[in-house]
Amino acid sequence: MACLPPSFPTPHPVGGQLLEGIACGRLFTPQIILDNVLVTFDNGRISMMGEFASEWMPPNVFNARQRGWIVVPGLIDVHIHGCGGADFLDKREDAYKEISRTAARGGASSIVATTTIPTDDAELEGFAEFIRLLKNLNPPGARFLGIFLEGPFINPEKRGGFGPQYCWPVDIRRAQKILELCEDLLLKITVAPEIEGADKLIELFHENPRTTVEISLGHTAADYELASRMFRRERVRQVTHAFNAMHPFHHRSPNLIGAALLNERVWCEMIPDGHHLSGPAISLLHRLKGPERLMIVTDGTGATATPPGTRIHSVGGWTEVRDGAVRLLDGTLAGSNLLMADAIRSTCSLGNVPFQDALMMATITPARSVHAESKVGSIDPQKYADFCVLDENGDVMATIVGGALVYLSPRLSERSQ
Repeated sequence: MACLPPSFPTPHPVGGQLLEGIACGRLFTPQIILDNVLVTFDNGRISMMGEFASEWMPPNVFNARQRGWIVVPGLIDVHIHGCGGADFLDKREDAYKEISRTAARGGASSIVATTTIPTDDAELEGFAEFIRLLKNLNPPGARFLGIFLEGPFINPEKRGGFGPQYCWPVDIRRAQKILELCEDLLLKITVAPEIEGADKLIELFHENPRTTVEISLGHTAADYELASRMFRRERVRQVTHAFNAMHPFHHRSPNLIGAALLNERVWCEMIPDGHHLSGPAISLLHRLKGPERLMIVTDGTGATATPPGTRIHSVGGWTEVRDGAVRLLDGTLAGSNLLMADAIRSTCSLGNVPFQDALMMATITPARSVHAESKVGSIDPQKYADFCVLDENGDVMATIVGGALVYLSPRLSERSQ
């Protein structure tokens, strides 16, 4: 079973100080709602929770009892290539720190570093450098839970925003080397099941002794029959950004999306930005999968959370934020312009999804999807002290990671702590 590394470096807290607790006017765990609660921390983990209605504020406790504010678990993005002008393909420490900081600004306390491998990295030297940087980094914001490989064993006809150099034929020797380099960091991989050799590839990842690697079907032309057959395999139970980079549902050919929607054990990602998915599509996914099998993801890339018109080179070429989405210059979608708090808000507004359901889809459900629920995803004793504080509009006021205040909204003064 996959697990988080035994310990994380302590993030750099705002103001150079670790917190000892958070006072909440309203707290979502996310499964239950509690009012007037004090949550205390010990060594970066949640130690106790109890009723707290006093006007007196203990020292070194973050005061989140302002009118209209709610406290939720730190948000978890299990599909993010980059943001804030940086991408994991950049292979630079400063780039990875910027991704960590920007993700925390959007309420994320944990992210899964998402990347792929170009064909010119045949011997995987570049990928090895990515692993080295990730393992040795002290992130200033959101922590890295592990790695999601979106490819490279995908169908070039369904590559979406990827360039053709990121679509490999199956090569078992290289796949074995990828597993060796990742050690216990690889959490999931996207595979197109119709490409030659996919069965052997899936078996290789299934038998990996170091950790559980989830197989996510995506960037694929798989039909209903093939997808249904694949979903009968033990660890083939996820779909990468449902509806996108796959054949659409048709009443005579339901394809992968039909098989995923009808199979209760299958987990789906969704990008709820109104560009990758319409409001009715978001609502359909929510109704058929429910909050226990649907994960909100940003699929952020380097251009995510940058000013409109900013051009960033990514896996498919030059990208820019245009009309609220990240696109290649030819107009092809190349990731969303969402951070996680934005994604919750758009899920609720576009898909008419209840807030508590959307919150589960951004916390405990993604944590379970990568087997990290024993450490993150909900507010329970002994889990990491990860919190996101939202105001009445859903804007992020503060993000706490492992008891450290890593983001404080510019709207707040230091006296609000």
